[in-house]
Amino acid sequence: MKTIIIYFLLIFSPFPVFSQDTLFVNKHHFNSPVQNIFRAKETIFAKTTTKLFQLNDKEWVPIDQDFSKPYVFYKDNFYESDFIPKSELFEIGPMKELIPQKGRFIATAARAGSRFFVASGSELFEYEIREHYSRSYFNMSIRDIYIEDGLKVISTYSGIYVNDTILLSSPNYSNGPLAKIDSSYYLVWDEISNFYPPDSSKVIPNGTSLFAGKARKLIPWNDQTFALHTQSVSMVLPEFQLKPIHQGLEYLDLEIYRDGLIFSTIQGLCLRWDGTKVDTLAKIPSRIRDLFPIGNRLLLASDLGVYELNNGDKNSLKKIANTLNSVMTTLDDFGNLWIATENGLHVLTPNYPDPIVIIPNVEFNREALLLSGELLYIGAVDGLYTLNTYEIEKSYLPNLLSSVEIPLQERKSSWIIAGFIALILLLTWYYITFRRSKKSMVNSSLSNKNEWDLNDLENQILEQRIFTVENLAEYLETNPVQLNRNFKKMGTTPGKFLKKIKLKQAQEFLKSGLSLEEIASKIGYSVKFLKNELNLD
Repeated sequence: MKTIIIYFLLIFSPFPVFSQDTLFVNKHHFNSPVQNIFRAKETIFAKTTTKLFQLNDKEWVPIDQDFSKPYVFYKDNFYESDFIPKSELFEIGPMKELIPQKGRFIATAARAGSRFFVASGSELFEYEIREHYSRSYFNMSIRDIYIEDGLKVISTYSGIYVNDTILLSSPNYSNGPLAKIDSSYYLVWDEISNFYPPDSSKVIPNGTSLFAGKARKLIPWNDQTFALHTQSVSMVLPEFQLKPIHQGLEYLDLEIYRDGLIFSTIQGLCLRWDGTKVDTLAKIPSRIRDLFPIGNRLLLASDLGVYELNNGDKNSLKKIANTLNSVMTTLDDFGNLWIATENGLHVLTPNYPDPIVIIPNVEFNREALLLSGELLYIGAVDGLYTLNTYEIEKSYLPNLLSSVEIPLQERKSSWIIAGFIALILLLTWYYITFRRSKKSMVNSSLSNKNEWDLNDLENQILEQRIFTVENLAEYLETNPVQLNRNFKKMGTTPGKFLKKIKLKQAQEFLKSGLSLEEIASKIGYSVKFLKNELNLD
């Protein structure tokens, strides 16, 4: 299926379309207006009204050659032109938000590695293409990511999105994670609502109270439900009455660890409740914003970095990462510890002593970090970031670490476990390769074609029971950002395409005599939503 996507891009895109995140880096200044830019001789050239310049690392070096015409290009040699050939034009639309309004004119572009240059409106802009991750839900502050078979919920300060096609009418923002307890769903958003997928919710009257403060989290433990509010940790009684087990501090996170409940505070305490009493498990000179249990290990993300506690032993507390303003952590299948902070995303690998910056200069949010298979989703104030941990482990990290000299003492300690790690990675590679090969066989009916057949794709969506844009992107072995760009070329979006297919299917079910309730169950929409969309009384 990747070949279909690539073929599609080659046909319809006169210039590279980047599925990765593209960021503005710099505006380059010359003594005269910029006419055009192009790539030649393994570097970048910029033509101004007076000179031709060659990029040498960060410097623009003038070429000792005069040109009388406004534009210069290269094919076997430099040549002049009074106009820009169509083949050299760059479609600025997909990245117009990154270019100042006055600069959105006829454009040329050139790329060197991760550096991307656009000449437009007599000015030259430089961007960085970050190939190891993608970004979606642009300019939305992501507060939670919830994914299970047939259901995807992205909660933001701007609204709550279900399966990429539905925006909940209420609540209209989120401030905590969605919880599934005994097959019931709960939305935590300062208050607490029952959630009935895909498009209905109802506020629980007793979910908050004056003493408890604002709701932040729900978790089940020992056949009971417990609630974290800003001013209280409580047991949830029948009718959702709140019975406090601890009050008097400002609380930030709630988890289960070693047969007990643990909760963190803005005062730097990690407290443990065993069902009868509360004691102090750890204390640090900073607020503890996230707790992450991993077996007998407990990780504490704080403003001063990440701390680790082992076997519930208070004396084992130690700092393992000096990542300031840490907000959340998780561990992938390769043993890499991911640390989201207010200053970027870091990873702490078994083979290197210090955290490595993967996404710099981005403010990530608490409770917005989810590892789903190989994909890692991280919510930030400016969107949802997605990266593939397998690809990071296989290519990005080795290339990055090859340029970093590991201290000798660290290498010696690594030799002891290098063989074991290599064996684990080899087995993991074999498993993933086998799984991908099996999946490619399933997609063979599509991947053997030399064009994107939407009718064929519709049949696959119905046969595979694909409910969300995320599921569709995974099935097509791409990512949601690239998928959106591909569909945009055809004047639609993946969400609209899925919705159209499912409503068409609903109409066929109606004709066959099925009830609305049965149809809603089959296609993942509510009866109310179907009535509105199909104009049924």
